[in-house]
Amino acid sequence: MKWLVPAKTFLLGEYAAIAGASAILITTSPCFQLILTYKSNKMSEIHPQSPAGVWWQQQNLDQGLIWNDPYAKRGGLGASSAQFLASYLASCFLKEKEPNLDDMLNAYYKVSWTGSGLKPSGYDVIAQAQHGCVFVNRHKKMIQSYGWPFQDLSFFLIHTGVKLATHHHLQTTTLPDEIDYLSSLVDEAKLAFEQTDSAKLIATINNYHKKLVELNLVAEHSLNLINRLKEYTEILAIKGCGALGSDVILLVTASHKAQTLESRLKLNHCTILASEKNIYFISQNLMSLSQFC
Repeated sequence: MKWLVPAKTFLLGEYAAIAGASAILITTSPCFQLILTYKSNKMSEIHPQSPAGVWWQQQNLDQGLIWNDPYAKRGGLGASSAQFLASYLASCFLKEKEPNLDDMLNAYYKVSWTGSGLKPSGYDVIAQAQHGCVFVNRHKKMIQSYGWPFQDLSFFLIHTGVKLATHHHLQTTTLPDEIDYLSSLVDEAKLAFEQTDSAKLIATINNYHKKLVELNLVAEHSLNLINRLKEYTEILAIKGCGALGSDVILLVTASHKAQTLESRLKLNHCTILASEKNIYFISQNLMSLSQFC
């Protein structure tokens, strides 16, 4: 038995998510893969102290797990949360238990947070249990999946080559004061999806990046790369994604300029992780939403 879980990237909403406010995450392929084996609780490529490792050991199951990461352990794509989600689904399968979002989230918080620092948002596992571009607001108990309606826009996700341990970052940082403003930008972007308003999406991405810079929430290496990439006239919007924008950079361009931009990025040895062509879609989500705690 095996489970496929998509990668995730924050389009908008990092830090707002930690406060339970609005965020939009993009799920993309290729997917992470978890395979159930019958080798006495052994875990291949899963650290025993990771959320998935802790969870699996707590279940006292005889079976083992094999993990496959198509991104070769590059950070920023939700490998740890995908591991947990897949191991949770595997445990439900073995126990003949119907998985649901509330149960999964409660389990995730217990194994991913020691009680020190900021509590993880859980938005990554929420999004990875869905598909498409996923809007989440925990306070309002809202989850909504969208396609990519902007036929005139393309995007690329590129890797910075640096991997930041998000759980360590959350232990040492504090929430910024301007969560409401960040969340309002995400709500504007949600409207852009619903109205197919490309100009509004571009503005919200650029404004979100600008505010993160003002709040000193963009890593220096990412900011340097972003400032260099801003010289590319094809780029309409740009921001770092996830904690400190450290691992992944989002670039938005006009669709008719996407091929030119892709060639320029490759020429400059940028690692392209995904584009809008890689957005993950399935006919059925991995679990029922329940009440969404």
